[in-house]
Amino acid sequence: MKDPLISSRRVIFSVLLSLFSVGALFAQQAAVPPAPLLADFGDAGLRDWVQPVYPEAAKKQKKEGRVKVEFVVGLDGQVADATVQTSTNEIFNEAALTAVQRWRFYPALEEGLAVASGMEVTVVFRLAQLQQKRVPLIPDQEFRPQALKNTPAKFIMAPDPDYPEELAENRIPGEVLIEFTVDAAGIAGPPKVVWASHAAFVEMALRALEKSKIQPARQGPLRKATAMRYPVQFMSLGIKRAEILAANRMTLVGETKPDVEPTPFVLVEPVYPRDRLLAGEEGTASAEFTVEPKGMVTEVKLMAASAPEYGAALLGAVQAWGFKPATTDGASVPVRLRVEYGFIPPISGASARLREALQPGGPGVGGAAGLDEKLKPLWRGFPVYPAELREEQVKGSALIEFIIDREGRVRLPRVKSATREEFGWAAATAISQWVFARPTRQGEPVDVTVAIPFDFNPPTQ
Repeated sequence: MKDPLISSRRVIFSVLLSLFSVGALFAQQAAVPPAPLLADFGDAGLRDWVQPVYPEAAKKQKKEGRVKVEFVVGLDGQVADATVQTSTNEIFNEAALTAVQRWRFYPALEEGLAVASGMEVTVVFRLAQLQQKRVPLIPDQEFRPQALKNTPAKFIMAPDPDYPEELAENRIPGEVLIEFTVDAAGIAGPPKVVWASHAAFVEMALRALEKSKIQPARQGPLRKATAMRYPVQFMSLGIKRAEILAANRMTLVGETKPDVEPTPFVLVEPVYPRDRLLAGEEGTASAEFTVEPKGMVTEVKLMAASAPEYGAALLGAVQAWGFKPATTDGASVPVRLRVEYGFIPPISGASARLREALQPGGPGVGGAAGLDEKLKPLWRGFPVYPAELREEQVKGSALIEFIIDREGRVRLPRVKSATREEFGWAAATAISQWVFARPTRQGEPVDVTVAIPFDFNPPTQ
């Protein structure tokens, strides 16, 4: 009766046992092997091995040789897709493949589950084998099967993303980080947006991903599904870094003149107060703030506003901004900036169309009932706790109503209620950057009105 050969698939170190009879155990004075240590990860391990049959032609010619074979160990431990990679003499190839295909393995483990694995082995043919009185139970250590290294998936072709038209005047740089799974055929699965510096960049990044071509991950002959990250960079051509501040109505304040001015990187537009937008009213607001050496915005101060709502909207937006910091002599330095912002009703685009729909006598925008699928957010930014309330360390909440347009973008958010005004504008600013999968009803893209509550807890630092 033979005991199964237990491999190192479930152990951190190698535990090797052989198939042999009880009588042979005593005859060879072999020690009783310890029980295997269970683990969640491990390479495939050899269970049943047979020595290749020495080819008759090689015997006659007294030839020796080596054949390197790659193969796949399946979930059932059987060998598939065995191929010769290198050979010192083709006369040995068939015998090597025939032997390897008869071998059996314990499958590899990942997270405690059996998985297919790409393996390689050097099958050796020595004339001394012909004089053996007893066939070895296992091959020598250097000729045992080994797991192949994983080759990560990579982009064969990744087109440059189009710069969003709606940011043509702002001309800010941008970034989107996408996570997804690419299958064994190189097909990308549903993407998850991990980070986006602006909502307008999300759609363009997803379009670029759709056009990309990906080489799947491999382990020798085995193609494998794997997770990938896709960082997408956006640059506005034809503008210098020093000109971006002016394009966004920002100027340096004070006598500090850095060698390199700060560059807006996260630039959320202030939320247009909906009642004033629907009424067609224009407004202005200005604020000063400090860009710290790490690019964070602090010490925000409202300087002027044509109406309180415009000032509150600007403060909520500025606190969510981020910059590539200013530098002097190569070191990051703080600078003070002033921004002048004008609220002007849009004359084209989704916001203008929705503004017309919400006018008295207009068709309005219905709720999400009857959609083909549940609303699916692709990117959700988090609100910034208002700086004005940090000393008080108060908790708060806000209820924000907004429209998800037929392209999946959030439009015309408004504060329905808030425990403090600052919480309302912070929440509305954050949700203005959310992006959803396009809502449809009976296969047609539609606009929908929804409302979402937000809770605020004071920051710990």
